[in-house]
Amino acid sequence: MSIYGYIRLNSHRPTPKSLGLREQARVIRQWSEDQGLEISKIFRDTVPSSASLELPNLKKLISLIEQGKVRVLVIARLDRFTRTIRLHQQLLQLFSEHKIRFVSLEEGLDSKTKNGKKVLEAIGIMALWDAKSIPDRTRDMIERKRELGERVGHAPFGYTYQKKRLTPIAKELNIAAIIREKRELENLSYHKIAKFLNSQRLRAKRGGRWYAETIKCICENPLYDRSSSTGKSTDSR
Repeated sequence: MSIYGYIRLNSHRPTPKSLGLREQARVIRQWSEDQGLEISKIFRDTVPSSASLELPNLKKLISLIEQGKVRVLVIARLDRFTRTIRLHQQLLQLFSEHKIRFVSLEEGLDSKTKNGKKVLEAIGIMALWDAKSIPDRTRDMIERKRELGERVGHAPFGYTYQKKRLTPIAKELNIAAIIREKRELENLSYHKIAKFLNSQRLRAKRGGRWYAETIKCICENPLYDRSSSTGKSTDSR
């Protein structure tokens, strides 16, 4: 059985009590010994932010998961992955897709048990609520920025800002076209499209990996309906 651990420390935050890297590794190894299991490896990241899945060793772990080489994954506490519930949900969907037993020790969470499954369902409901509230929060933020005369947000995938106007990036728009084709013509799931793009080394914005949620945004954004035929600059105001 392929059993892996993951530990993380935010270098820009005070170390939580009893959750230094050494302590996280110790409780993971203790759990594995109590279960009569042997840990293959514990991946470790020390980074300045927990608001991304683009962490060096977490990416290596995700790659192993996608290759079907992980059966059990153990962490010391849920926030050792990320403090963002949306990103938690992305990871949990990945674990579910690859039938991974996921264990978070401090919360007593084990996806193999009935209680663990209920907790994971609750996280999914919270992530859905959070996702549905994002448009309202985004609109409020955009209005405040516009009132201050600031440029609004990052350019979406397939575009860059030039003189406050969205300018197409042909290479990225070609990838967006592939995504729409895989969804609309081949009826692939968001997860399968993300997996395909990652396998082909077709990178997301700033060289990142693709996830189901990012694929969904491109499939549902009418901006790409227009860009596929026009390729013209768009006024960002």
